Amino acid sequence: MMERYEKFDFSGMADLTRIGMAMQPGKCQNRRTLTGQRNLRPIVVVLLCWALICMSAAAQTTKDAAANDAMGKHYAAAQKALAAKDVAAAQTEYKRFISDALRRLASRRAVAGELPRSAALLEEAIELEPDDVDLRLDYAGACRASGDLSKAKTAAESALSLEPRNTRALRELGRVLSQMGEGKAATSYLERAVALEPNFENGFALAKEYLKRKEPDEASKIFAEMRSGLGDSPQLHMEFGSAYGEANYAERAIPEFQKALAKNEKIRGGHYSLGAAYLLGLGNVMQDQAEAEFRKELKNYPDDPLSLYQLGNIEFNRHDLKTAEQDLTKAKELEAGNPDTYLLLAQIYNESGRATEAEAALRKSIALTSDVARNNYQVQRAHYLLGRLLMQSGHQDEAKLEIKTADQLLKESTAATQGLAATPATAPFEATRTRPVALISAPLHPENIAEADAFEQKIKDAVADSYNNLAAMAASAGNFPTALRDFRHAAQWNPSLEGLDANWGRAAFSAGDYQQAVGPLSRHLENDPYDTWTRAALGSSYFSLQKYREAVETLRPMEEDLGGDRPQLSYMYAVSQVRSGEPDAGVKRLEALEKSTPNVALIPEALAEAYAAMGEMEKAAHEKELAKSIGKKQNGSAVTPKPH
Repeated sequence: MMERYEKFDFSGMADLTRIGMAMQPGKCQNRRTLTGQRNLRPIVVVLLCWALICMSAAAQTTKDAAANDAMGKHYAAAQKALAAKDVAAAQTEYKRFISDALRRLASRRAVAGELPRSAALLEEAIELEPDDVDLRLDYAGACRASGDLSKAKTAAESALSLEPRNTRALRELGRVLSQMGEGKAATSYLERAVALEPNFENGFALAKEYLKRKEPDEASKIFAEMRSGLGDSPQLHMEFGSAYGEANYAERAIPEFQKALAKNEKIRGGHYSLGAAYLLGLGNVMQDQAEAEFRKELKNYPDDPLSLYQLGNIEFNRHDLKTAEQDLTKAKELEAGNPDTYLLLAQIYNESGRATEAEAALRKSIALTSDVARNNYQVQRAHYLLGRLLMQSGHQDEAKLEIKTADQLLKESTAATQGLAATPATAPFEATRTRPVALISAPLHPENIAEADAFEQKIKDAVADSYNNLAAMAASAGNFPTALRDFRHAAQWNPSLEGLDANWGRAAFSAGDYQQAVGPLSRHLENDPYDTWTRAALGSSYFSLQKYREAVETLRPMEEDLGGDRPQLSYMYAVSQVRSGEPDAGVKRLEALEKSTPNVALIPEALAEAYAAMGEMEKAAHEKELAKSIGKKQNGSAVTPKPH
């Protein structure tokens, strides 16, 4: 392990475009927010630097076009290879196409605030490219962001096992362990990352971990080296201020934001961050100074919903409800997915005697809260206030449920704050804090969700087709587990894909997975009732699952064709008739089968069972003896596996 601190060389690190979190093209939707409640000290979180993380719309459009072109080339190459019967090349290109498409969609889902969905898409991509380290680390980051730390840790560890000196893997594992409350181990991994590659990302992650461990001087040393290597830029001061602010070192954050503004008075987020730091450090004592900063931010950027929200919060605390409502309404229009705005508006509506509007706003705030732990369980207050309103309006049962939910969330919040029980996403982090400062979960953004939906609609048919072709190739090679997995994915992307159900049902039936075969075979038969192979396979599947009535109904339309060269199917049909309430018809068919196929023991066995059920014990005994005799001669040969 490294010593506590070494002088890391950050010289030559001029490219700062990777600083901070990934953002939507041309927008800064994921800036973290400062929130507060009346008569409570504000919960303050300062943002990461906007100027460095917001890509221009034009640049992103070019990037998207290039990515689309690359995806299209993979798909076209796969189709060409498939036509040429080059199975290996087709499989490779289909997998690359699907993986690229899933990654791009996952990125859009993350920007939209749909973090669990983003993680699920990356997990699906890993099935196709399990040795892709970057993909595993993307998945680890998505799991960490969505609060599934156990999966995040496993993914980061698996990536590190593939490439033990991969500094991104070391950094990601360090971040996950930090959120899990394993600070010592986290620091070790982050120090290893910096020792191997002393770039901005690794150094900044290590500095933040030092701050979390209440070692600000160690973080300060790293920041000094960064400033020396990267230059004394306003963007760096914003980053340093952000790190200090998140760790509750307002006294160190304020000078950093002031330095950033001194170098660039219009740096986006600068005045907002300084105002947030004022509130973090001294609360209402610095309320006037904070308000001035929020207004400066709005002067530079009138479309800033966070500054509008903070002004509304300050005005609400002053009981200037009319002005507060105006600012909060503007904030809501600019960022419709932020639950905090609806909660504060609900309190204003309530104090203004507008109970119906208050109830609607509270329900909206609750619906938009994807993580109950965000903002120190702020949604608890929404449930409590909603319960009070429902109680007043006479909806006692629903009111009790809301109050009960609020009580449970209060217990969880108290336990997390005291370190007694950790919520998956934030409690390990929260328990180390001495003040009520919380990381904000990304709210859902309707406009980004719409963009992600549009992209998914654009790729879904090609993804489904690619999965279907991969599955068909796997099935042809006898790899049924992979084939069935890929058919399932194809159905998830486009259940109406032509030929999918036929392929899927045939593969499942061939693999002996009759339970899985029933669904696609049934759907295909509904569309093509004259497909006798599918009807026979579906009837056989029902028989194997002991669903005899379904087997009879499926096979009945072809009962006249069940003789001759189809004794197995005729046997299944007859036994199903006997066991589903049609013993006479079943026995008649079995008797005919016994004459045409005299050397199969299963037939007299079935007849013995049927005769016994009908009370014809003498006939039953005769058939049992016949079955034993045949079995001795043929060693129990049969046309089909004996039914359960």
